[in-house]
Amino acid sequence: MSKQMVRMLIIVGIVFGLIFGFYGLKKILFLRYLLHYTPPPVTISASTAKTVTWQSYLSSVGTLVAINGVEITSEVAGIVKEIHFSSGQFVKKNDLLVLLDTRVENAQLKNDEAKLNLSQLNYNRNLTLAKKNVASQSTLDTTRAELLESQAALESTQARIQQKTIVAPFDGRIGIRLINIGEYVSAGTPMVSLQSLDPLYVQFNLPEQFLSLLYIGQPIDVIVNQRKNKVIKGTISAINSKVDQVTRNILVQGTISNQNMELYPGMFAAIKVWLKQQKNTVILPQTAISYSLHGDAVYIIKEEKDSSGKPILRAYRQYVKIGERREAEAAILDGIKAGDQVVTSGQLKLQNGTHVVIDNSVEL
Repeated sequence: MSKQMVRMLIIVGIVFGLIFGFYGLKKILFLRYLLHYTPPPVTISASTAKTVTWQSYLSSVGTLVAINGVEITSEVAGIVKEIHFSSGQFVKKNDLLVLLDTRVENAQLKNDEAKLNLSQLNYNRNLTLAKKNVASQSTLDTTRAELLESQAALESTQARIQQKTIVAPFDGRIGIRLINIGEYVSAGTPMVSLQSLDPLYVQFNLPEQFLSLLYIGQPIDVIVNQRKNKVIKGTISAINSKVDQVTRNILVQGTISNQNMELYPGMFAAIKVWLKQQKNTVILPQTAISYSLHGDAVYIIKEEKDSSGKPILRAYRQYVKIGERREAEAAILDGIKAGDQVVTSGQLKLQNGTHVVIDNSVEL
């Protein structure tokens, strides 16, 4: 029994030794593999930081305003007799728009003309008699006063007729008519809108601290939604003579061209006021910047050599200070210099020192 027990223990020991040896060797080989494991390179896209001349500007929003724009109204009450325009029509200055009923005034005009003719004859007759010392000076003065009174009455009637003859005060486009033939309109009743469309004003406000940077003729860019973000060039044509006491803003007026008549008064506009200052600035695509609570950072790509001496690319995190942002680009104030190559996509897959491969075939 003693020899059999010893033999069994030896066999069991050999079996357990082989088992533990196998797992021990497996662990050693696995750790060795991890120590020498090199992860495959991460595919990213990259861009090179460059220096450009970056001109500063002020941003604002405003409204397009017609240089001349009015609501056509009548000075006096009356019945609409004739309408000489169509909605949306272009008219010239002094074109007849609306004629009110002037039958009463026309009859009064004939009466005033007759009285004026009679007063003129009486005055001429008394003037001849006065020269011959037949008529007195008082009689001549009376007839002269009657002549002047008749002239004033005639001019008054002509003025009333003119008030009922409504003409265009300037060139422009007529809006939608708000009256009908035969309708009675009182004084001040809106009849139609008339707007001069070319050129147009754009009015906007800027904080008072920028007042010293503004000047007449300063270039501006105007963007309206209708033009699908197409930039319209213009210049500053006027700066208000006072600052608003409530908002501390200054009202600024620019002038833009509207030759195609695509823009209308009242439209919303985004404005850029270009300043004189120009500076050389390092810029990067905004997609290259990673934002976090620890700070804004980019991944710089550096060329190194692996264990076999072959050149490889690695990405390293670099914190940067960001300045002004414009569309897809951002100004870098610190942390990057011109010529540095940075990662523009694939940052989520990167760690400090990750082996990378650049592939810019996919356009962002």
